[in-house]
Amino acid sequence: MEPLALLDGLEIKLRQLSAAADRQRADYERVIAENQQLKRELDRQTGIVSSLKDKLERSHLVTDEANEGSGPSVSATDDQRATIEFCIREIDRCLDWLQRN
Repeated sequence: MEPLALLDGLEIKLRQLSAAADRQRADYERVIAENQQLKRELDRQTGIVSSLKDKLERSHLVTDEANEGSGPSVSATDDQRATIEFCIREIDRCLDWLQRN
């Protein structure tokens, strides 16, 4: 093979490699940006979960204090507690999904 043809072939391969490297770099930057966005969302969701857990604990304290004076009728508070715990489980499930992705 002629040296000129070899050089042309090498030049084409180098350009292809350069284009592939550019695509990889762009993909990397996109993934980094998406990762940062997901971390911000995870932090936000973690704050929400902490806030909800604090509210749940406060509501437990309030309902426990109210129940001490009111007697055995606590079905409404049990329903609220079940609803809040369900919401917390759903939020935890969403946070787990965000961490995996």
